[in-house]
Amino acid sequence: MNIHDLSDYQLYQLKSIDPTLSSNWYEVIYNILPKLNKEGQRSIYHNILKPRGISIGPDKDLIYTPPNTLKSTIETIQTKNKDLVSIALHMQKIINPEIESYNALELADTVESILSHLDSLDINDLISDQKNRQKLRTAFLYELANWIDTVSLNIDSGLRQLNEKVVKSYLKEVFIKQQVQGRDFRSWDSSDLSFQDLTHLPSFIQKEGKDRKFFIVEGQDYWFLIGSANQPDKNPYSFRRFLYEDSSGDSHNKYVYLTHITLKKDSLDNPQYLNHSTYCMTRLYTLDRGVSETLIKFIYEIQQLYKNYLKPLLKKPLEQDGSNPEIVIMKRLLQYEKQLSILILQKLPGIFQVAINDKNDQDYLFYHLDQLMKQMVENLQDFRLQPLAMYSASSEVMTIKLMAMRRLLVKSRDLFCSQEEYLGEHSEVMNKALLITKEKLSETEESLEELKTLRNDFINYNQMKESGSFWQKLKLGRAPDYSIEDLDETKLSVQEELFIAIVRLAKTEYNSMVYPEFECNEIINENYRHYAIADGKLGVSCLPRILRLNEDRSKFDIEPIKQATYQDIFKSNQNWHMSK
Repeated sequence: MNIHDLSDYQLYQLKSIDPTLSSNWYEVIYNILPKLNKEGQRSIYHNILKPRGISIGPDKDLIYTPPNTLKSTIETIQTKNKDLVSIALHMQKIINPEIESYNALELADTVESILSHLDSLDINDLISDQKNRQKLRTAFLYELANWIDTVSLNIDSGLRQLNEKVVKSYLKEVFIKQQVQGRDFRSWDSSDLSFQDLTHLPSFIQKEGKDRKFFIVEGQDYWFLIGSANQPDKNPYSFRRFLYEDSSGDSHNKYVYLTHITLKKDSLDNPQYLNHSTYCMTRLYTLDRGVSETLIKFIYEIQQLYKNYLKPLLKKPLEQDGSNPEIVIMKRLLQYEKQLSILILQKLPGIFQVAINDKNDQDYLFYHLDQLMKQMVENLQDFRLQPLAMYSASSEVMTIKLMAMRRLLVKSRDLFCSQEEYLGEHSEVMNKALLITKEKLSETEESLEELKTLRNDFINYNQMKESGSFWQKLKLGRAPDYSIEDLDETKLSVQEELFIAIVRLAKTEYNSMVYPEFECNEIINENYRHYAIADGKLGVSCLPRILRLNEDRSKFDIEPIKQATYQDIFKSNQNWHMSK
């Protein structure tokens, strides 16, 4: 079996592997890996198992190496940022081994507060400190997962009859796992049309998924049903959100609102347990109340298009005809971007007009757009599991495009929903960064052309002086008052100015640009930094343009920037057609 033959559920299981957070990892691997061909096994090992500390021992068995402790991470990182170290030391105090018990809600507040403080810390765009921040964050979360098993939690059982076991399971298998894995964290969305095709899910979840919208995460002993957050930038998997039960009315007429339902796997055949779970489901927060029929119809339409055209395009095997792998991948992703643009993105400005005056419509629209982009990022990550695409620069850039588009939609909503901006002004704001980039690029090209002319003049002068005829030497005139070294130095200075201009632009035009390494907390390739610039009508009708800048300034090249800035995917010679 090839990688692309893996089912969505098998990919979910593999992506969910983390030995620190769930103990069934060995079983999952040996249920799936032997079915794959050698290339597929190597890809899974390289992309999923090895990054999670799983290696192959001398006896060919799998070995797990636990992650570094927070203490050892603090001791090994190199940074001048004292605030970063200070936060890490506060983290150590939270997971003090001498603590025997903790109030669950208080722990949730403390953990999420310190993580928020860490994420908001100004590190002056230093990639090295961004990596340090990620290392400290991950070390803290893993140590929290181990520490929680040694602590007694005080819990308000509430309507859902929560106990210590289920709370600890959620903390480790949902909250911590989502925080650690980032874009690799997988869940199912009950509003996704493909959801009803999943045969392994319990019938109770399938039935409720037809009428309600929620996420599903599978733990070892529980199914977690998670109500959607009303804003894309709010974390539905929050630990505090899981613990909290909102209520209204008095003790005689109390109504409880829930954001999470837990289902114990071994109790799903118990009628009494299912009756209680069904009652809890009636209290689950949902987004689609009061939403216009136009919005509901639009979301259904784009979900169908995604399911029928976009997702299969990435599942389809890559051609193995001896062509350059990068060209094969580039063609496929170009086709994907064209289809995404025509089928979905170009329709967004029009649907924005529909949702402009109603907050329920806005919540519903941007929530589903966010989930759709999340699914597309996941699909592309699965696509990159194919050995041919594993090291592809084109697949890296497309990953960044989709991640950045998701972030731009959040920014677009903030602008769009403010009463300060009309759609015309919104469009100007979202297109400003691209216009400035083109202007700066044009200035840089002119300067480089002038330097090229001066270089040619210098070379021609010296050639004539050395080997020209008497009459040619007579016409030479004054010698250039500059050297080749002067020109080279000036060229580097001009390129540096462009580099700095792009970096500054990301700060001044924050609404229309994304710096993924920081804003999405993702370092795709350590050798490059990326800047995504909004493109198209209202900044959403096309995927953003990606400026890929080498961290080694000596390797700076204006040509890739020029290509990214001016490329028109619809003027390419690639064929485009809608086919399953």
